[in-house]
Amino acid sequence: MKNLIKKLLYQYTYNLKLTSKLLISHGILLLLPTAVVTGFFYARLYNVIISNSIASEQAMAFQAMNSIENLMDTAVHTTDTVNGTGLVWDLLNPALEEILNDPMAYEKRFDRLYNLTSSLKDGNFITDIRIYCDDQLYSQLSSLNRESRPLLIPLSLAGSWKDSLPATREHMLFSDFLLSEAERELGDLAVVNQIGSDETDTSLEAPKTSAFVAVYLSRELLEESLSGSLPIPEAITYLVNEQDQLVAASAGFSFTYFIPHSQLGGQIGKEGIFSLVSFPDGPAYSAYFPIQYTDWYMVSILPSAHITAGGIRLLLEFVMIYLLFTALAVWIALILSRSIAKRIIGVALQMEHSVRSGKPHPITGRPSGQDEIGILSDTYNYMALELDRLMEQEKKSSEELRKAEFLALQAQINPHFLYNTLDMINWLSKTGRTQDVTSAIQALSRFYKLTLSKGSLVNTIRAELEHVSLYVQLQNMRYDNCAHLTVDVPEELYSYTIPKLTFQPIVENALLHGIRMAEEKQGTILIIGWFEKGDMVFIISDDGAGMTGEQLKTLQDELDTEPSPSSDSRTRGHWQQTGSQKRDAGPDSHIGIYNTNLRLKSLYGVQYGLSYESSPGRGTEVTIRLPAKREE
Repeated sequence: MKNLIKKLLYQYTYNLKLTSKLLISHGILLLLPTAVVTGFFYARLYNVIISNSIASEQAMAFQAMNSIENLMDTAVHTTDTVNGTGLVWDLLNPALEEILNDPMAYEKRFDRLYNLTSSLKDGNFITDIRIYCDDQLYSQLSSLNRESRPLLIPLSLAGSWKDSLPATREHMLFSDFLLSEAERELGDLAVVNQIGSDETDTSLEAPKTSAFVAVYLSRELLEESLSGSLPIPEAITYLVNEQDQLVAASAGFSFTYFIPHSQLGGQIGKEGIFSLVSFPDGPAYSAYFPIQYTDWYMVSILPSAHITAGGIRLLLEFVMIYLLFTALAVWIALILSRSIAKRIIGVALQMEHSVRSGKPHPITGRPSGQDEIGILSDTYNYMALELDRLMEQEKKSSEELRKAEFLALQAQINPHFLYNTLDMINWLSKTGRTQDVTSAIQALSRFYKLTLSKGSLVNTIRAELEHVSLYVQLQNMRYDNCAHLTVDVPEELYSYTIPKLTFQPIVENALLHGIRMAEEKQGTILIIGWFEKGDMVFIISDDGAGMTGEQLKTLQDELDTEPSPSSDSRTRGHWQQTGSQKRDAGPDSHIGIYNTNLRLKSLYGVQYGLSYESSPGRGTEVTIRLPAKREE
């Protein structure tokens, strides 16, 4: 890990472009603190969302609990109203004196009781009321029932709830599991209250008969109250009794979230407090609340996945805002980075271009400014102008030096060759060969005219070939036709240019140090030429004495020395000194060869110049390569 960090730091420090470095640094400075602050606020807001969701459900659960308790209070109050009037007791246990004085008392009491129970029904929650009595008493009172809605029911037709009644007079609430089929048509639930004797009546004359008032209830209002307490659609609320029976539930109830009555405390904890409970469908925040007048508990379930969905939505909103801010920050960082790096990169690219092109160019077209980058730009511009001036000065000096070298080469050729030619003309004149004298003078005149013409450093191929032909003609007059010159150069090359005195030193070496050094003292000099990939290639060969391997290697090593622009003068001086030493050493002088090779390399580049191949007794072959340029 440590090495990886080192590599990344090295890559950032030395290999990344300046714009990328500034962009990364700006991005880190802008985005890292923002990411930390965003993460902190998201964590706090996420906890707030969870707390608010639970608090909202808790408040709505209390509201639903109160609503259900109000409904159950209404049901209990209804049973108390029916029982508290004494009509049922009086109907089932009439006083003997009243029966003797008023035989219609039963019917009157029953009508009053029937009207009371009818008025207590609301059709929404309290769906019906029935009075259950033992079968013997029912047989005596059944004639009082009305066919449309019988009020009195024999106890034998009651549901199984009659077997679950405790020996107390408290209200009992029964779900549809304990109701008979006929009772289920009256309602989904039943509140049953046992009718007892008037505890203030201590007389023992009247018979004591037990009966029950059953108030039947609809589950719909309970389910509406449960469904109305849901803060989110995925929440679940249900009622469970002591028998672990489901009394009512909100829409979308699933038994995967059902907790038995006896296990509520163990799984959830204290009443009225939400805690996280594990279910087959995932964890959920759960709480339970007791319902007054009943053995019910209201259980509220909030699946955590749906609560956290709000947090996830908040996270997505944060991410979208953060990404938008990131894009804006990157855009701003990119603008700032480019504004800083553009000027530095401009200077760097200009320097690189100057180095590669070999000529410095100042930065133009933009203000330099007064900051450090501006100082750098101004300094570079000053340096570029100074270097350009020095290079122009060096170029002029080099041009003047080349001209001086060319003139020096002419001076080397002129006296020695001129003296020998004039001596030959004098000898021809003395022998009376006037025609040969005339030809020699004309050839010599034309030779020097081509050598000194126009004061230019270059000549056409045509003129250069004519120049070397005149040289061979004059040398043949002197050495009794020792050399035969053959030229095989296509005419399309004639209009192209070549530095003056390129062929002559090579032909001179071929004649004096090749053919003249051979045993026969005679031979052939061949000049051929052609185009090759934008260059001109010439080969000058002879069949003279040739060179040994050591001589050839020494000569080629000298020719392969690459002069640099800054060391042209020193290199030329070295070659000239070497040539002078060779000339002074004897007839093997190659001063013209060295100067010719130097001029070609200096003018056109180190890839151009001369190359030699030679074998003792078989002659020498010189290859000349230079770029193809037409006469301007």
